[in-house]
Amino acid sequence: MSLQRVSFVEAKGSLVRDCPGTKNHICCGYKTIDLIEGCILSCSYCILKYYINADGIKVHGDTPYILSQIEEVINAEKGHILRFGTGELSDSLALDRKYRLNRPLVEFFGEKKRALLELKSKWAGFDHLAPYLNPYTVISFSLAPQRSIDREERRTSPLYKRLKAAKKAQDLGCFVGLHLDPIIIYDGFEKDYEYLIEDIGRLLDLKKVIWISLGLLRFPPKLLDHFIENKRKSLLYGEFIQGEDGKCRYIKGERIKVYRMLYNQLKSKDDELFVYLCMERSDVWKAVTGMTLNESEALIGLFDKRIKTLYGGTI
Repeated sequence: MSLQRVSFVEAKGSLVRDCPGTKNHICCGYKTIDLIEGCILSCSYCILKYYINADGIKVHGDTPYILSQIEEVINAEKGHILRFGTGELSDSLALDRKYRLNRPLVEFFGEKKRALLELKSKWAGFDHLAPYLNPYTVISFSLAPQRSIDREERRTSPLYKRLKAAKKAQDLGCFVGLHLDPIIIYDGFEKDYEYLIEDIGRLLDLKKVIWISLGLLRFPPKLLDHFIENKRKSLLYGEFIQGEDGKCRYIKGERIKVYRMLYNQLKSKDDELFVYLCMERSDVWKAVTGMTLNESEALIGLFDKRIKTLYGGTI
């Protein structure tokens, strides 16, 4: 674990926001809760190195203030089932055993029964939350082949522990989310992801997987300079372009090829799996899934349908 300084700061302004999204790309309409800024884990590709310039980790500890903002957003929404997450500016679980920040949120969403809270993590420990979990909390894990975890995700839980924790969450009555993001291309990654998807199908109840996201590696140009300076060749395998959002991405043809491979492998395990692409254009969606999504509202509608199907009339 990192020895970064953790400080509790006064909560000011809006801490509940729309996911920033990407211009001309399909966004899922996620709401972010800025409970923590900064992360004790150490992923080589972490975009927080670019967005957060302050030293240490800041925790917004005024729980009533944060809950009041969440409630205001939920009450204002009339058309969609909102999804909130605390994993945008930090890892949702890595600090939670020590600081117990998520329990009030878990209990709030369990009582509200009108929206979902997603706790997304590369850290497999959530035993301290087990007595308070309810169906309105989705426990999610970012997954990658162990070879990629060893290279790029220092201080995180190994793959087998993440999958074991996901199964435990299902056994406790929660739906789980899986995020294959960022997908990093390297020599032999295809076979590694095939094994990963085999493990998902073998170890988890796919009927209790609420969604799976696919997102290929992307990053601001400043991080490209950082990767080159630090000789991170494992992150620079393949050909990159700078997209209209300013981020460096694998070329479109390569992205489509990889997405199609993983999408088809996942669907072969269970055709009812809800698999979506994170921050991709409508033409990529069409090429990979066959679906025509011309705007973010269409994807948000698919999320609404998915949640209503799994939860019935309880949300």
